[in-house]
Amino acid sequence: MKRKVLLLGLVIILILVLTGCGMVAPGETAEDMVEQTVWEYWQAVINRQYGLAKLFCVFDGFWYNKTDEWEEYININSEGPCSFLMIYFDEFYKPTELVEDKAVVYARIITDNIVLPCNSDLYRKMNGMD
Repeated sequence: MKRKVLLLGLVIILILVLTGCGMVAPGETAEDMVEQTVWEYWQAVINRQYGLAKLFCVFDGFWYNKTDEWEEYININSEGPCSFLMIYFDEFYKPTELVEDKAVVYARIITDNIVLPCNSDLYRKMNGMD
């Protein structure tokens, strides 16, 4: 009898856990969840965690594949001792729109390629190359 009650209890807990998947937390809208996912994607790209960024995308979707392009763009523009690329997640400038099973998010991303004036001789001396 105890086994049946224990098994029934575990089954009920399993059902409750599984039905909770995909639900929106109280006080949080679906738009909030979408914006949070977009924000986390860009934070991963900014921190050069491209594998993590892909986890926030639909597998083999547009932004999943775009992550590789961002990686290449960042690496190319960060080459050399005197330049680096800064990426900023500025803001959501319009409300997020949900259309059927798709979301449209309006986010402003700013990239800034910073080139420092540097003397190659000075760089070599500072890094012990001479």
